[in-house]
Amino acid sequence: MSELTGVLAAIGARYDHTAVAGPHIAPLVEFYQDVLGGVFSHGEVLPIGAVVMTFTIGDGRIELMAPTPESTFFDRFFTATAGRGGVHHITFTVDDINAAISVLSERGIETFGLHHDPVWSEVFIHPRANGGVLVQLAQVGDLESVISRDKDWLMAAAQ
Repeated sequence: MSELTGVLAAIGARYDHTAVAGPHIAPLVEFYQDVLGGVFSHGEVLPIGAVVMTFTIGDGRIELMAPTPESTFFDRFFTATAGRGGVHHITFTVDDINAAISVLSERGIETFGLHHDPVWSEVFIHPRANGGVLVQLAQVGDLESVISRDKDWLMAAAQ
């Protein structure tokens, strides 16, 4: 894999995954697992009303996302994609989220949605800054304390 350059290198960013959201998790799992050969790694049910499941495909990772019942979290995204879903965001990890925000701000790059948490702190680069793609920067803590490796339980949570 090639090294990152420019601002991403300046903030110590490393590519982590691409997230794909759909209205239902089962068809996503079927395609990314059965067709593309993805291997389930882990997932969780997020308090925002989303089930996320991470699969490895070759040297990369894909995060599949779908709403939990009664969740409105993805409503705007599904409206914008005519209900189909699609690429939701691209994630890069950083060692220090606050330092990353400072460097981006100094370079005039707009961020929003800063959320600090011991397990997962995040901020987003607005899509208007980069051709329409939501970019997430994350400082990752102890994920093992919140993830599940029970694929069936995660699938049921999205029903």
